[in-house]
Amino acid sequence: MEHPRITNVWATGFTDSITNKTVSRLIIEATSLPRFRTHVMPANQVRIDLPGSILTMAPASIPVNDGIISWVKVDKASSHPYVDVGLEHFSPWTITGIPGVSPGSVPKKIVMDFDRKPIRSIFEDRLIAIDPGHGGSDCGGRGPVSLVEKDITLKIGKLLGHALEQEGAGVVLTRTYDKDVSMQERFGRASDFGADILVSIHAFSSDDRKVSGARTLYCEDPTEKSLALAKCIHTSLVEKLPVANRQMSVSPMRLPNDFRIPYVVVEIAAITNWVDEGWLRNPTFRKQAANAMVTGLVRYFNNISRDPKKGNGDAPHLRLYPTSASAIPIRTHLIDENEDLIEVVKRYVSDITKPGDVVAIAESVVSITQGRAVLPESVRPGVLARMLCRLPGKGGSLATPPAMQLAIDEAGFYRILLGVAAGGVGRLMGRRGDFFRVAGHSLAQIDDIAGTLPPYDKHVILGPIRPEEVAEDIKNSIGVDVAIVDVNDLGCVDVLGITDRTTLGWVTQILAGNPLGNDNQQTPIVILRPGRRF
Repeated sequence: MEHPRITNVWATGFTDSITNKTVSRLIIEATSLPRFRTHVMPANQVRIDLPGSILTMAPASIPVNDGIISWVKVDKASSHPYVDVGLEHFSPWTITGIPGVSPGSVPKKIVMDFDRKPIRSIFEDRLIAIDPGHGGSDCGGRGPVSLVEKDITLKIGKLLGHALEQEGAGVVLTRTYDKDVSMQERFGRASDFGADILVSIHAFSSDDRKVSGARTLYCEDPTEKSLALAKCIHTSLVEKLPVANRQMSVSPMRLPNDFRIPYVVVEIAAITNWVDEGWLRNPTFRKQAANAMVTGLVRYFNNISRDPKKGNGDAPHLRLYPTSASAIPIRTHLIDENEDLIEVVKRYVSDITKPGDVVAIAESVVSITQGRAVLPESVRPGVLARMLCRLPGKGGSLATPPAMQLAIDEAGFYRILLGVAAGGVGRLMGRRGDFFRVAGHSLAQIDDIAGTLPPYDKHVILGPIRPEEVAEDIKNSIGVDVAIVDVNDLGCVDVLGITDRTTLGWVTQILAGNPLGNDNQQTPIVILRPGRRF
């Protein structure tokens, strides 16, 4: 009998679309359904033993910090793998399967749902005032690629408000669109609604672009509640975000004499730093920042006496993956430029793959092992690069001068200019993508700063060299078909190299759900298994 092989362990928040109940969900993925035993351990820990299973994924310590689950550790004892879960608040759990997954699909999943009732009880009757900094004629700081602070603070403010409402808190924002708001109005709105706290969201700016990281400012008050609030939020930010710790400071701001609400200013990152601006442009980073502040607020309210207010809740929709084929993401160790990619892939998939499978590999990992990760400090952008990097837009893949300079080095000066001209004409005609069609499709594979997982989030990652040949070489080693792919969370799938083009249709279809993970999922290898209809 084949032993279940543990391929991935991850944690996420989940809201049932019918009951609107939010849980902290732990998922253990395997090739077949594992046997398991749970044990309550000291210090708010739960262990899931997996007797009879084999650990295929790399052992891992995974920080979560979502208010309930602090961390997850995956390792193996002398006889079997196990998963330890550290809990910030001890919570009852249920273990189920995910509804709607067909019986023959893989991976099989153990789903462990921890009730977030302790969080909801902490936020019950609380009202949080959120102040997205700047707005209207006050743009705030501006990044090297012209990212504007007032836009980022509003986006993060709305994400924070939505996340708090999911947990049952009441929320009031000082602005919900781009408009001028005076400081008197901001404090007045928090006071008029009777808010328990006021959190102002900002991004640090400086003439020194080397300055980076998160900082939290607080105003001194006799109760020291603002200091306590700052400590809780800042600790959570540092735990959750991949930015430097710029510590806490006393705010120079003088508050109105009648303002008694604990107040902090949270500088998420330094917008004037190349890397931090890249993070602020990243939607996943902004959501992580909001979730980190929620966890900080949980800790704060858990430690102070209650003063009843009112709150309400809401919930997002559940995102579903295609069911016509199965995707088995495999968590790996951090793959670096000194490794043999063929041996790495073989190590993780050789005991799992079956005839008909396709192994999909993230193009960024291929590039990294080819030595195509470049630190922006080592690049000297020319005048043309500094001008052209503004054209793709703030979220474009060539939106920084180092990335654009590397594109010029790859394609050549004149080809880039032809691409820019073609792109301009194409936009006038309502058509997109002409720049890459003329300048070279390989330029679209360049991942700008913060486009991949740490520590390579501080690099520009060039597209892989000869991906078709790489796919063939890996196939010859593992015995099943291989695809080198570039996938994003918007459902865009670019297959750079594939050993069997007859599989292209269903491979593209299932990859649209992006089972590859460049963030803390660390799953750059995914086994795709066709369903019966194929």
